[in-house]
Amino acid sequence: MCENEINVNTNASNDAALPLFYRSPLLLRSTDHPRAGLRRSADFGFAAAEVAIPLVAGEFVQAGRHYPIVFANDAGAMPLAVTGVTQGRNLFVSAEGRWQDGTYLPAYVRRYPFIGITAETNGRLMLGVDSGSERFLADIEGQEADPFFESDGKGAPLSLSALSICEAYAADHLRTRAFVEALVAQGLLVEKSVQIQYNKVASGGVSDAASAMPQQAQVGGFRLVDEAAFRKLPAAVLTEFHAQGWLDLIVLHLASQASWQNLVNASAPAKVNAAA
Repeated sequence: MCENEINVNTNASNDAALPLFYRSPLLLRSTDHPRAGLRRSADFGFAAAEVAIPLVAGEFVQAGRHYPIVFANDAGAMPLAVTGVTQGRNLFVSAEGRWQDGTYLPAYVRRYPFIGITAETNGRLMLGVDSGSERFLADIEGQEADPFFESDGKGAPLSLSALSICEAYAADHLRTRAFVEALVAQGLLVEKSVQIQYNKVASGGVSDAASAMPQQAQVGGFRLVDEAAFRKLPAAVLTEFHAQGWLDLIVLHLASQASWQNLVNASAPAKVNAAA
């Protein structure tokens, strides 16, 4: 049995009714938030406790080079980038809130604290923001911050850029949803777990506390594409998957499983430092 078990679950620290990270999202209106804006910051501390980050299909190429891509073990089954092997610790966010240099920053993280909100009347995507974010300011006067709106009520560059990001993310999310629904319909997703085996540190290299730390971790609560079931797909289904670009996504997902080693490499220094 593994000495340390974690479960990949993006709702582990959030109200299940709200998306990951978001505490109090609101629709931005110039009449309601004429003086509001965001602090200028590159602090990703809000993601420091998350071991899995949502992904969309357009990110598979870049994300798979750094993170294992898995699928959530829930009704949605959306793809996730695994970012940790210890519950409550994202290995790619430093104590200072910096994302690890040279690694891909998921769009879901880049988008925050903004969010697209779909109008019930006409289905148009509008810009929202998490007022629970530490960056949100109801009044930016005297602060190092950027406004949401210009003095004439039009969207400021910050909001226009954020809306563009949210629109692109929403479109890719729909494409990803179609891909996942096809995987589920064909019975290709199976629940899996991964056992992480840390390299043992040579005696004398660290303190006795380090040698007493867990040498294994069991990461579960996710699904992967079953390669055997994938190989048995009928020709007509494979043709459809190819036409939709889904075969490429499956291959990228499977290839990303080699990135579990990245998590082992990233966690080893943390384990030693914690024991020192």
